[in-house]
Amino acid sequence: MPKFIDLSHEIPAEFSRAAQFKGYRSAIISWHKMSETKAQETKLLLFSDQVSTHIDAPAHFNPNGKSIDQMPPELVFEVAAIVLDLSYKKKRENITPGDLEAAAEKDGVEIKQGDVPLIYTGASKLWRTPEYWRYVVPVTPDAVKWILDKGVKVFGVDEDEIDGDHLLWPSHMLMREREFYIIENLALWPAILELPKRFKFFGIPLAIDGATGSPVRAVAMLQENEGK
Repeated sequence: MPKFIDLSHEIPAEFSRAAQFKGYRSAIISWHKMSETKAQETKLLLFSDQVSTHIDAPAHFNPNGKSIDQMPPELVFEVAAIVLDLSYKKKRENITPGDLEAAAEKDGVEIKQGDVPLIYTGASKLWRTPEYWRYVVPVTPDAVKWILDKGVKVFGVDEDEIDGDHLLWPSHMLMREREFYIIENLALWPAILELPKRFKFFGIPLAIDGATGSPVRAVAMLQENEGK
């Protein structure tokens, strides 16, 4: 039997302005109370399309790009994924193509067409702390291009952003040149301690009409006896 490892953070039930990052832009409100209806309990969900563990669609930065409901689901359904460990990088220290190549070589993995590389920065250890939204290890535009040139359409990170510059957004702006998708706020800690070098990955978004992104339930599927 396969083993499943959840790589997702929960969608927070309480909205927090103090958090100052998109991962907390949500509120879950009681809509029908069983104590009142005597029959059912439902919740009203209010959240940003960039909440918690989510995937960016090209429309997030490209006015002519695909919205999340137009994303081909096969890009994130039972696809091969690998983790690239960049946790030795310090906050605000850029991730370069050379860093990614060295990380792949260190673990003896090759990024193939259609793979979903997941970049582990260590930021996921800080989830739900004030430090999390400030902890950015930027993935440079050249590093993004290096990934995409491998035939990759989707990659992920365990941090809130891939850009250190929140005025020009140089890496996200590549969405105006290339069609790709970014999964942000992955819960790679402590999952990385169990993940093998290559595994099956699921991360299907909601089909939200015209949205720039969607929360996802990111899951790793490990076959029996599969491990590091």
